[in-house]
Amino acid sequence: MLEQQIKWGSDLGEAKTEAKRTGKLMLFFFHSNSCSGCKATIEKVLPDNNVMKFIADNFVPLMYEVSEPGSKDLMKRYEVQWTPTFVAADEKGDIAYRWEGYLPVDDYRAQLIMAEAKMAFKQEDFDKAGRCYGAIVEKYPTSDIAPEAIYYLGVARYKKTGDPANLKKANEDLKNKYPDSVWAKKASVWA
Repeated sequence: MLEQQIKWGSDLGEAKTEAKRTGKLMLFFFHSNSCSGCKATIEKVLPDNNVMKFIADNFVPLMYEVSEPGSKDLMKRYEVQWTPTFVAADEKGDIAYRWEGYLPVDDYRAQLIMAEAKMAFKQEDFDKAGRCYGAIVEKYPTSDIAPEAIYYLGVARYKKTGDPANLKKANEDLKNKYPDSVWAKKASVWA
């Protein structure tokens, strides 16, 4: 398979237009040339073919080096205080999801899916949100965000159906799979 590359942009106006045209989220990558986590992300994570394909299929990617003058206003807008910082935003620039720091490939992919899930949830597309949360649980059960995905999978199903059995199932799944997680504590009221 031919290697592809992520086509990072830096023009926010163009990215907003593309996001609106395609329905994709914008993915901001704030990095520093002196940041070890940024270098590891650039060298180890972003070249992964599955990461590249997922970003190309689902995001309008934007990259900003934090010492460049043009990035200061965006850093302030998106409250970037550390690198690497990733922000997923809609076509208006409203934040759907964000995360900071280096993550290995699988954890990074789980974060990308979480970004889609959070935006779908915000837009009340509970079917899509549920599919995304379910994909995290199925494909990345060892990721740190898997318990959160189970929690919100239950919430998305509940919001779609109004059936509290969905919340109870999320509670049971969390007790069984991630009993020491904060998400199990939060779901404990659904017993």
